[in-house]
Amino acid sequence: MPAFLAQLAVPGAQFVRATRSDGAPLRYLFAPERGSFAEFIADGDGWSVRQGGPVALWDDIERALVARQDNRSQGFEAARLRVTEGSHLYWIGSSPSVRWEHRLA
Repeated sequence: MPAFLAQLAVPGAQFVRATRSDGAPLRYLFAPERGSFAEFIADGDGWSVRQGGPVALWDDIERALVARQDNRSQGFEAARLRVTEGSHLYWIGSSPSVRWEHRLA
């Protein structure tokens, strides 16, 4: 579910994993069409996030994950999709915070 929500929150973004020559992990999220990125930096047992560009990608993902946690009673089977000529509308349950509309070009 977290990866599904991340893709809904930042459609078209690409997650890249790599390893530095010293063995340290590199993790990036790129959204080229938005000119934005998020870099995930190993920080002890967790990760820190550095963002750049006009869209704060990680903030959008984090909002989606928090909204999902707040609506935990709704399972994955509660995910819905409405397709029209102009957009794809996704939602989970009845909360407006767990809703995304992706307009078609």
